Amino acid sequence: MSRLVTVSITECLRCGAPVLQSSRGRPARWCSQKCRRAAYEERRAAANGAVAVRVIRESEPAPQLSLVDHVTAVLASPAACRRVLRELTGLAGSGQLWDPRRSGVPEAAGQLARALAGRLRR
Repeated sequence: MSRLVTVSITECLRCGAPVLQSSRGRPARWCSQKCRRAAYEERRAAANGAVAVRVIRESEPAPQLSLVDHVTAVLASPAACRRVLRELTGLAGSGQLWDPRRSGVPEAAGQLARALAGRLRR
């Protein structure tokens, strides 16, 4: 009876060539014995004071979130809401809230203050 072995392909950490990965055993990191030996020599040389070689893999770019996604995330978190309100209070206190780039923010903050005042009177 034979076993089913799945195989995936990754890249060699040294040269970038394809490396076959079996579903069994430790994941392969090198495409060949030559790359494995060269990587060992580079690590050994680096340990003895030579210039180190470090492989950094690129990760997938972070998904771009829309303004609606950000607002939804903040509103879903009471801690994030408090943080935004504290930051706005600090900007108002320092006069930065009236910066032209933030046009409309003081009016929106005033609407919030009026809504809160009406709610607190009840």
